[in-house]
Amino acid sequence: MPKAELHLHLDGAFTLDCLFDLVHKYGGDPEINSIADLRNRFVFSDFPHFVETWFWKNRFFREPIDFEVSVYRTLKELSFQNIVYLEAFFSPWDYKESGVIPTDIVRATQHAVKRAEKDFNIQCRLIVDITRDHGHKNAIDRLNEITPFLGEQIIGIGLGGSEQHYPTHMFKDVFVEAKRRGFHCVAHAGEIMGPESIWSAIKDLKVERIGHGVRAIEDLELMEYLRNEQIPLEVCVISNIKTGVYHGFADHPFTELFSKGLLLTVNSDDPTMFGIALADEYSILYNKLNLSMSEIKNIQINAIESSFAPKAEKEKIKEIMNRFWNDNAMPIVNN
Repeated sequence: MPKAELHLHLDGAFTLDCLFDLVHKYGGDPEINSIADLRNRFVFSDFPHFVETWFWKNRFFREPIDFEVSVYRTLKELSFQNIVYLEAFFSPWDYKESGVIPTDIVRATQHAVKRAEKDFNIQCRLIVDITRDHGHKNAIDRLNEITPFLGEQIIGIGLGGSEQHYPTHMFKDVFVEAKRRGFHCVAHAGEIMGPESIWSAIKDLKVERIGHGVRAIEDLELMEYLRNEQIPLEVCVISNIKTGVYHGFADHPFTELFSKGLLLTVNSDDPTMFGIALADEYSILYNKLNLSMSEIKNIQINAIESSFAPKAEKEKIKEIMNRFWNDNAMPIVNN
């Protein structure tokens, strides 16, 4: 079924065969002798282990061409999964140890997106993650560095990283200025930290969407505010289980948030890191959380309506989705 996705990190969505090629391009790793070995490398005990593995794979991206090839192959794979519209995060400053110039990564990523859109009929827009872990001063510098690229696939800035060590309010002036310059603004909040981080993203950063946001369930006033204002949450159910935010699907608050009328979208976050696809998220909604097909259709529509696509593009994609649902009374959710 045709899908839109709003919360996917290109840095965590590389294809395994592409990373395997890069591992061996740069001298290999004695523990990685097959794709299966690589897949086993991405099994996490907790969130710190996830972060450690994230930076392990980053050291195999050392030249701009590595990023271009990876993004192109990722978008090809996503198109095969019937993702027709994507807003993807990327963080070009996470590769300093490899010596790659961040603006070269930006250009390589843009080029890959242009090629993939032409070759695979997938629409992709980019949100630059300025990464809170590197501090306030770096965030300002990065906004200045990325501003000349605004409008060439790049439509927004995001704030990922450690919520507990770098609170959202630290970046208030950065986001105020970004919005003044014409960037759409989103932020990760309410994943590792509680409702206070979501309130801060809304009140301090004036974000248009919340990345994750599931811990809104802990604050009735916040849930009411999110429902009334219809601020979209970019929910990543499997990611929350894999990183230990919740112990299992029975503990996850998705169905309660949904039943209370919050505007939810479904996303894969770091699909290769977690060994999943967006279709798996929808399969969980249907098979584990007992959502109906009608509800799943509404969540799909939520995604494109909550996107930053122009109105005409939204209508075109909704038409594609509605045509599919009209032609498939009982579609298979896991494709």
